[in-house]
Amino acid sequence: MGRMETLNAYALEESGAATVDWVVLTAATVTLGLALMSEISDSLETAGTRLSDTLSDMPIRATFGEWEALRTELGTEVQAGEGGEEGGAGGEEAGGG
Repeated sequence: MGRMETLNAYALEESGAATVDWVVLTAATVTLGLALMSEISDSLETAGTRLSDTLSDMPIRATFGEWEALRTELGTEVQAGEGGEEGGAGGEEAGGG
């Protein structure tokens, strides 16, 4: 009966249960992460290609004095009273008051 008692003691032991739980949770997290990456990788590649094409077609300006020409080429509206010191791409802003 010594073996039966040893088998029962082994079956009732719970000291490794937390480790098994962590292994299962970690495996599930890694599996979900890989599945997510496989689903969105094509979309990310397409977005990266479009961004690369857009940036490669954009002219490079050597000085800030050419800012107005760049804004005109990109099709944004340049207002008569607006200076070139703002960093935005243009557009209308609400004036004081």
